[in-house]
Amino acid sequence: MLSENQNSLMYLSDINPKILIVGGAAIFSILVFFIITFIVLYQRRFYKYAREKQDLQNSFQREILKTQLETQEETFHQIGEEIHDNIGQLLSSTKMMLGLTERSLPSVPDLLRTAQETLGKAISELRALSKSLNKEWLHQFNVIQNLETEIDRINSANVLKIELRTTVKLLLLSPEGQVMLFRIIQEALHNSIKHANAKTIQINIKQDDQIRVSVMDDGRGLQDNKEEILGVGIINMKHRTNLLGGTIEWLPGELNGTEVRIELPIQP
Repeated sequence: MLSENQNSLMYLSDINPKILIVGGAAIFSILVFFIITFIVLYQRRFYKYAREKQDLQNSFQREILKTQLETQEETFHQIGEEIHDNIGQLLSSTKMMLGLTERSLPSVPDLLRTAQETLGKAISELRALSKSLNKEWLHQFNVIQNLETEIDRINSANVLKIELRTTVKLLLLSPEGQVMLFRIIQEALHNSIKHANAKTIQINIKQDDQIRVSVMDDGRGLQDNKEEILGVGIINMKHRTNLLGGTIEWLPGELNGTEVRIELPIQP
C-alpha cells in the first residue's frame, strides 16, 4: 500500500509544472467564457424584453391617441351635419321668406337688399364650414384642395390675408393622413388668428423625400404667446404629428411672428 502511494507521488512529481499551469488556465478561461456568455445572453434577453415592453407601450399610446382623434373627428362630423341640416336650413328658409317679401313690395328698400346679400354670404360661409368638418367630404379630396377651400373661406371675411405657396398637387399621404395634416394646419391657422392676432399668414408646402409644411404669421410671436403653446390645440397638433411619424416645432418666423414647421414621412 505504501509502495503504491509512493509511486503516485513519484508520478505527479514527474508532471511538468507548465502543463499544470496551462491546464488550470484553460479551465479558468472556459469558466470565464461561460460566465461572459451567460451575462451577454441575459443582457440580450433583458434588452429584447425592454424593447418589446416599450413597443407595446408605444403601440398602446398610439391606439389611445388614435381613438381620441377619431372621437374628435366624429364630433366634428356631427357638428358639421348639425350646421348643414339645421342652421343652414333655417337660414335658407329665412332667405326664401325675404325673397317672397321682396316680390310683394312695389319697391325693395336698399336695407332689405343688403340683408339678403349678407344672409346669402352667411349661408355660403356655413356651407363651407360644414364641409371642412365633414370627414366624408375630407376623404374625397386631397389636403391641398381642402386648404384652398379653407383659405378662401377665411379670406372672404377680409379680416386677414392667407397665402398658400406650393407646386404640389397631391401629397403622398393616406386619406387618414390627409385629414390629420389638414387638422394640424387648421389648428395652426386658428392659433395665428385667435391668439397671435396675425394679419398675414403664409403657408408653404413642399414634397421631396419628406412632406415639409411651414405656417408663418406676423403675429405676437413666441415670447408673448407662451401660454398658448401648452394649450389643448397644440397638444392635439403634436399627437397628430406623432401618429403620422413626423416632427413639429414652433420657431421665430420670417414675418416677425411664429413659424410652425412640420415634417412628415411620405406614404407611397
